[in-house]
Order: sequence, then structure tokens, then C-alpha cells
Amino acid sequence: MNPYLLLFCICYAISFPSAGQNIKLKKKGEVDVAFIYNDPFSYIDYPRDRTFKMTMDPQQDREINPGLMNVSSMALRVRIWTVLDDIVTNPVFAYKLNMEYLRGKKHTVWFQQISKYPDLVVRYKAIRPTSVNAVVGMGLNPDNEYEFGAYAFFNIRNNDLLIAASEKLPYAAAPASGSWGSIVQMAYSDEGHHYHFRHPSDFQSSNANKETMYKFLTKATHAAPYAWAKVQSGTVRKRNPPCNTYIRITWPEAAIDAIQELYLKYERGEEKPPGEEVAEALAKKNAERYNRDDEWAAAYEDDLKDVEAVNDRNFIGLKSKSRVIATFEKEKYYNISPLRNTPFFELNGKEGKYIVDKRGNRQTIDGATRFDYITTDDKGQITAEIYLSDKTFIARESGLRFNESPGIYNAPQEVVKLVEDAIARRNRAREEEWNRLSEDEKKRRSGTVSIVMATSYHFRKIKRLVTTSHLQLLSKKEGYVLH
Repeated sequence: MNPYLLLFCICYAISFPSAGQNIKLKKKGEVDVAFIYNDPFSYIDYPRDRTFKMTMDPQQDREINPGLMNVSSMALRVRIWTVLDDIVTNPVFAYKLNMEYLRGKKHTVWFQQISKYPDLVVRYKAIRPTSVNAVVGMGLNPDNEYEFGAYAFFNIRNNDLLIAASEKLPYAAAPASGSWGSIVQMAYSDEGHHYHFRHPSDFQSSNANKETMYKFLTKATHAAPYAWAKVQSGTVRKRNPPCNTYIRITWPEAAIDAIQELYLKYERGEEKPPGEEVAEALAKKNAERYNRDDEWAAAYEDDLKDVEAVNDRNFIGLKSKSRVIATFEKEKYYNISPLRNTPFFELNGKEGKYIVDKRGNRQTIDGATRFDYITTDDKGQITAEIYLSDKTFIARESGLRFNESPGIYNAPQEVVKLVEDAIARRNRAREEEWNRLSEDEKKRRSGTVSIVMATSYHFRKIKRLVTTSHLQLLSKKEGYVLH
């Protein structure tokens, strides 16, 4: 079967679509449509005129409705294509939390009620789904909408999804492949009756029905089993099921319940919010802690045993047992973590990365305190880099191998040549492989299209500092590196 690219984008909504609505392909052989729930366009970039609204089967209400209560809008974007006869899927899920209330197992948390406690607001906004399972259905039709077509049901599995915070898109998502039966099922779209919409349990890890689906495509296009690309018109036919989407979302019910239970404790005076607790603790202290990094600090070493990094919804800092050693503003910093095999910590902020000691003091290497990249090895040797320029694009290629480990070069031309040499070696290898093929094999391959994941290569100028585990400088070098 010819390899082909099927790009299938889906977002969803609960409402009723206009009967027989069709969306014309932007280009042949590429599906690009959307199913939306309410109005997610403030956080997804998608043209409204290429969207369908979603309908659901009332028989699934008990299974579906509880998960929908905690969102006000959402979008499920699904890319599906084939590579060498295998189905590949790359879905992206985005949503907006219901900012009126969240439903847990035992409690309903009303946002307006808990909003007077900043720590509970942070917990509320941090809630995200624990799983998403969906099945979406749409027609795959020839250019002539009155020709026979196929209706496809696509299974979106939770393991294929990354779930980000409310109104955020996942940073990245890797495509996943599977058998035809586990991801797609088809039915004739010219049947006179409303055929049964699929449920996730209907999909099985088997290619057994692939041949039957090929026959559906043959009937849809009159063009032999290689006709999948021809039916990618991305339209929902007038004869379509009464529903086009199933989706089940589960939530961390215990975490939602915990917000309400903590709110009730605050209201009854059984516990105090973190801000009041810290203020009282500081008021009781008789001496200010000494945080300077000099010889006088030695007397305080015994008071700083077992220092650990803490990344809480309301707190980023360092603690020793129950004592707070240092705190960092959440508006400026993302997290703090130990630098393995060293006595230091890595503090990540909006303006860069920092190395801090157990008292939270920023450390200096060769006059620098802010870095763009920090790592350590098994011996505790620290490598810190400062970017001296933006990235400059070289090429976007696949299948490159380098004869040497990319290091630091004196000029950008050396980095460019490193990539160009790798491209030349790859092209020679492909040419040699082609020349070894028989004529029959060449003819067979000449009619196929290969889809591979390409990598973008860039260079930039950096300053690299290498130290011991206690920050004694071992080396420093400026130059150009491959990214």
C-alpha cells in the first residue's frame, strides 16, 4: 500500500451540527477539521469555519457527563496518518477548567467561596484531568459527495495523550503507532440506516479487519484498495450517525475533595492558611538567621542538616526539617532541585538558571551567577553554559550521523560544515543502497512516499564553564556549538 499522510485535526463540543454540513479540503489527501466544545478559541489557534460541533449518544450520558462538569470548554486535536502501512496517531488535548465549581467524589468546590484563600486558589487552578479516552467519527468521502464513501471511527487512547494545565497546550507529544483495529474502524457511509457508533471497548489490538476496511475504500472510490487518500475529503455526510463523538474524562477526585475539606478547616479555625502560619513562626524567632557565605557561617552548619528542596503549589524554597531556610518568589522562579553529587541546588527562574548553596545564596563561577544550561556528571563535575547569541538555523534533515561528538568550534562555518558533511555521507549511503537494488525493487519503491521525522539543526555561540563539585574552576571556553 502506498504510504500517505493523513492529517486529522479534531476538537470537540456538545451541541447540534447542521445536517449534512461539509468542509472542503484545503488540499487533496489531507483531512483538517475540528470538533469543538463551547468556545476554546482563546487558547487554541484554529479557524472557526473549519469546525463541527459535537453530538453525543444519550445512552452514554452516565459515563460521559460527570467528566464534562469540570470543564467550560475544550479541544481534542488528533493527527492520524499512516507510515509503511501502519496507523500513527498524535493527539493533543486542551481544556479550560470550570471556574465556577469543581465536582469531586464527596464535595463540590465553589471557586468564589475558596477565593479568599490564595493557597486554595492555586490548588484549584492546578487541577487537571487524570485520563482522557475518546472516539470520534467522521465521513471520508470522494470529491463528489454523492459517491459512496466510508465512515471512520478513530480511537484516541489515554496513553497517547499529554495533559497540560488549564488553557495550556502540552509542550510536546510524540506520535504513537498501533494496529488498525485498535485505532480505526469503518462502515459504509451509504447505508440507509443509522449504524452503531463505536465505543472504546469495540476497538481491539488486531489487524484482522484491515482487509475488510480496504474493501470499504474500494467501494467508496472505485479505485482499488489503495484508495485511502482519495476518500480524505474531511466531510460529514448527510447520512451520518446521530452522534459523532464519545469522550470520557476522569479527574483527581481526592485532590478536589481535599480543597473543600481544607477550606472548611480554615473556616472553623482548625487550621491556619500558610501565610498566617509563616508570619507567626517568624514573629516567635529571637534571632535572624545568618545567610552569608563566609567563615562566620561555619557556626551555623550544624543547624542546616538535611536541607531539602521543596516545590509546593504555594512554596518554592529550602527547608531543614521543619525550619524554612530560604524562600523564592513563585512569580520569578519555576522550581528548585538538588544538583546531583554536589552540595548545591539548581534554581530555575524566568530569567535563567542559578546555582545556590544550602542557605539559598547564589554562587558565582568566573564572575557569572546566571546561566542558561547546568548539568552534572556522576563525579559531581558541574558544566554551566551561558548563551552569547541566539540560535541560527542550519538545516532540517533526518537520518544524520556524525563521525565525531559535536564540541565547541572556533567559527560557525565549522559547525555548518559538520552538518553538511553528515548530510553528504547520508546521501551517499542512500545512493549506494539504491544502486544495490534490483530493477524490480527500484520500480516498486519509486511509487512510494516515505515519511520520516526530521530534526532541525542550529548553531549558537556559548561560554562553557566546567568546575569541580565544589565550584573550583577547571576550564572555560567560548565558541560555537551545534544544537
